[in-house]
Amino acid sequence: MGTLADRLAARTLELVDIPSESLHEAEIRERLRAAVPAPFVEVYAGDEAFLWARERRPDAPLLVLAGHYDTVPAQDNVPGRIEDGWVFGCGASDMKGGVAVAVELVRDLAASGPGPVDVALLLFGREELPPRFNPLPALFDGCPLVRDADLAVLLEPTDLEIQAGCVGNVTARVVFQGRSGHSARPWLADNAIHRAIDGLARVVAHERREAVIDGLPFFEVVSVTRLEAGVADNVVPGSAVATLNLRYPPDRTPDEAEEVLRALLPTDTTVEIVGNSPPADVSVDAPLARSLRAAGGLAVAPKQAWTNVADFTSRGIPAVNFGPGATRYAHAVDERVEIASLVRAYEALRRVVLG
Repeated sequence: MGTLADRLAARTLELVDIPSESLHEAEIRERLRAAVPAPFVEVYAGDEAFLWARERRPDAPLLVLAGHYDTVPAQDNVPGRIEDGWVFGCGASDMKGGVAVAVELVRDLAASGPGPVDVALLLFGREELPPRFNPLPALFDGCPLVRDADLAVLLEPTDLEIQAGCVGNVTARVVFQGRSGHSARPWLADNAIHRAIDGLARVVAHERREAVIDGLPFFEVVSVTRLEAGVADNVVPGSAVATLNLRYPPDRTPDEAEEVLRALLPTDTTVEIVGNSPPADVSVDAPLARSLRAAGGLAVAPKQAWTNVADFTSRGIPAVNFGPGATRYAHAVDERVEIASLVRAYEALRRVVLG
């Protein structure tokens, strides 16, 4: 059977070797469903979201271990490999290593009697896609059990820190309208790119804002991520479209964040909000979160990104990010996870579950 390190590494590599780009998750989904043993029962099977749990005990707190099994497109890094104490390959850090930890822990718990904490396993796909693909809202609507959670742990790559909360994420398309014309006579046209350059000046000059929440610093930042314009090399463009991305701390509401973005733009531009995922509350004071921190001697940091913890905290369920992956390797061509980190994450979660 091998050591714990061997098992965790082998499970991670098994998952890495299954291509699972978002919207192409069928093979890994079924492999994972087959790996979850009785007495954990599949209590919810929805559209790319699945929850397993033992029979609930009325006095036991419920810990949900959650992870997504899809990845960004591979970059010639599938199949993976094990080398020098690391598992390499697409998704190793984000977040097949975390999924391997959760699955192996549930398998070990199935072979023994339950401890003082009940455990549920939530696995889902389509995480690496825009908010409209998120399968978790349907889970919350259709599965009462998940709403009973005392803490959800999203096994995102966090460098073995507890990363609390998360920033909100607004994406907007901004249209700058001009008038097309011949580039030899630009005075007869109205260059939309020039309008965009002027109109985006306040966005470019906007300085990040720090918000300290429960002692943790979150940053509000806005970026121009796309600029599309032009039909030919000799045509002054009549329209230009910029895509903006605003990340905002948990001290703002989604409506307030949209107003911040609109205030940076000229009033004569057309602003379309493409997506607005709310931030997550900081949940480090939840009893099971305190237990996790103590169990692993873990540092606490803010999550300067959006994750599915927001799906939980927006419904009043405490949630934190904690996983073995290294953020610097997520989505990288040399993506990897350290085997020793897999072991440390497993052991910290096991101590929480077994008290």
